[in-house]
Amino acid sequence: MSRHASSRSQAGAKVASSALSEGVALHRAGQLDAADACYRRVKRRDPDHAEALRLRALIAHQRRQPEAAIKLLRRAVEHQPANPVYHHSLAELLRVSGDSRAAITAYRRAFALQPERVQNGLDLGDALSGAGFSEDALAVYADVANRHPAHVAAYLRRAMLIFERGDPAGAGAELEQALAHVSNDAGTQCELAAAWGGIEEYDRAAERYEAILADAPDNVRALAGLGSACQSRGQFDASASHFEQALDRDPGLGWVYPALMNNRRYAMSGHRIDAMKRQVADNSVGDTVRSHLHFALGHHYDVQQAPEQAFAHFEAGNRLHARRHVFAPQMFDDRIERIVQHCDREFLAANAHAADGSAGRSERPVFIVGMPRSGTSLVEQIIASHPRAFGAGELNDMRRMSRELPALVGSDGSYPEPLSRLTPAQADTLAQRYLGALSARAPEAERVTDKMPFNMLWLGLIARLFPNARVIYCRREPMDNCLSCYFQLFNQGMRFAYDLEHLGGVYRQHERLMAHWQTALPLSMLTVDYEALVADPEAQSRRLIEFTGLDWDDRCLDFHRARRDVRTASVWQVRQPVYRSSVERWRAYAPWLGPLEAALAD
Repeated sequence: MSRHASSRSQAGAKVASSALSEGVALHRAGQLDAADACYRRVKRRDPDHAEALRLRALIAHQRRQPEAAIKLLRRAVEHQPANPVYHHSLAELLRVSGDSRAAITAYRRAFALQPERVQNGLDLGDALSGAGFSEDALAVYADVANRHPAHVAAYLRRAMLIFERGDPAGAGAELEQALAHVSNDAGTQCELAAAWGGIEEYDRAAERYEAILADAPDNVRALAGLGSACQSRGQFDASASHFEQALDRDPGLGWVYPALMNNRRYAMSGHRIDAMKRQVADNSVGDTVRSHLHFALGHHYDVQQAPEQAFAHFEAGNRLHARRHVFAPQMFDDRIERIVQHCDREFLAANAHAADGSAGRSERPVFIVGMPRSGTSLVEQIIASHPRAFGAGELNDMRRMSRELPALVGSDGSYPEPLSRLTPAQADTLAQRYLGALSARAPEAERVTDKMPFNMLWLGLIARLFPNARVIYCRREPMDNCLSCYFQLFNQGMRFAYDLEHLGGVYRQHERLMAHWQTALPLSMLTVDYEALVADPEAQSRRLIEFTGLDWDDRCLDFHRARRDVRTASVWQVRQPVYRSSVERWRAYAPWLGPLEAALAD
């Protein structure tokens, strides 16, 4: 190369670098058009400049142009195939677009190129887990933990996935292993404590938090975490005390406010209410914290029987939450349609005994389904008060199995299509796994309840695995049911619950699905109306116990005295006697429920 050519090349590279730096600065400032113009200047000098292609892909993604973004990143990868950043960026876009298989391939390449970066391995494991390749995900998490034994995240992910697959003892063993390797700093130990709570070991969670507080009594994460663990154990006074101490030290700990209000006997002090009002009016406070504060204030005014003020706060909190957690109603409607069309009476009858081993003949599982806030926790608490029954709470096992089905049977289709390929042997393996999860929690119980409300989506799978299972459908008046959801800040999921129109639509779809199951499902099913249960608890409780095949026991009428851990939104209610104040509660809020009424009328 001549001296002049070399000089021109160096000058061109300098110009490109300058344009790229200018574009990055504009990009960070949110000036997408100006940033894109800079990146295109780089393109004119070097059409295959990989970093410019990546940054243009990011802008395309921000403009909601997924196909353009993926195309640009594929070009970047082609020109720099050894750069893990480009593979990882491509994987992220593919995952968001819904192409999980291609995303996994890209994540694998990024991890292979740069295994020392922990996030590469964690993201690969998460993608595998999300796509139903659970064994592969567990292997990747183990690889990350072996490479980075002091890094806590891989242990926590392994523990939660093991727990979801029905092995709480194995999940606990994973957390014990983490305890032996990870740092003893308060932040890491708080993560471990929260993980113990995540696998429903609330005593272990409390022990961890107490150990942290022994060394650092002002640690707000530990104080709030201990409050949460105590609440799940039914220790409401202790829980409130720990929550209050946490808020005294950090008023911005948003999630603690609605957690406090879950204890319906708790009353916020006047100075705390005033401080919360100032925070929700301050736009410099983050949306997440303000959303939590609005929900807590909504509950405060609801108790004070001030519906206009209460609804204003609930509405504001829901809007802030929905802005960050978008619900796609058409996707939900399509899912219901696929289930109804695929799992018809003929299909279910032909495959009712697919699990023909001993596990498939079990009568232990009792599935309690319905809309959230429809009385599922109350029904479970009544049954769990029987000395020969156990309430397992909301198990994720069936959802995890439905996610694993395509990988298990070798299908590219999504649930419920892979059900058609499920062999009797595979069905019996899944049934044994689920029964193992129940036995790990209650080895002697004759009946074990699983009250995950949205198991109603997986009843076709449940019928394949357990033809002798019992199903209890909890039903509640639509307006009351939906309003109760709207007033609840759920721990996770339930994206439909933060918009009245979406709530009404999902309620009607749930009705459609349950009407289908009542005619097509070859399982014993009992419908329990919430209003009938609170009006005559003894008659309805006797009905429930008779349906489970157990003899009557008077302790089922004193269900609120039963000592058991609860982790759902009904953590307080299930420890109270039956009360009727929730019936026709919606009428006090009728002036603001027009969108819900319209959606339910469609």
